[in-house]
Amino acid sequence: MYVAIRRYVAVDPGSVDELLQQAEEGVVPIMKDAPGFQAYYLLNTGGGTVTSVSVFEDQAGAEESNRLAADWVGENLAAMVQGPPEITAGEVRAHAAAPSGPVGAVTDSVGGVTDTVGGATGTVTDTAGGLLGGGNREEQNKG
Repeated sequence: MYVAIRRYVAVDPGSVDELLQQAEEGVVPIMKDAPGFQAYYLLNTGGGTVTSVSVFEDQAGAEESNRLAADWVGENLAAMVQGPPEITAGEVRAHAAAPSGPVGAVTDSVGGVTDTVGGATGTVTDTAGGLLGGGNREEQNKG
């Protein structure tokens, strides 16, 4: 997994909301269609800056996201940003994420299946004891 982080400085710090809105409407669909797309984040990082974070399966996708972003910003926001962005990119070496959405639902379902299997295991144990001559406790106490 590779990440590209691009930091833009607005010409007018008061125009950051407009810049963010235009970028959200224009860049997000482009990033989502790029090969190897994993995630895209657009942040108001304060002080008249906007930062985007693109996550891709491989280095080629991350590099392509930089090209796509540069093309789009050059065509649509050049008058709103001070020159090219500061870019930081690299391979992800550690990653953690909280489960959400469908993953959480699957985990909950698996828990239910585990409970059912546990009940079935108890039944198998009682039957196995009877087959091995142990019988159940009531029969052993009658003897």
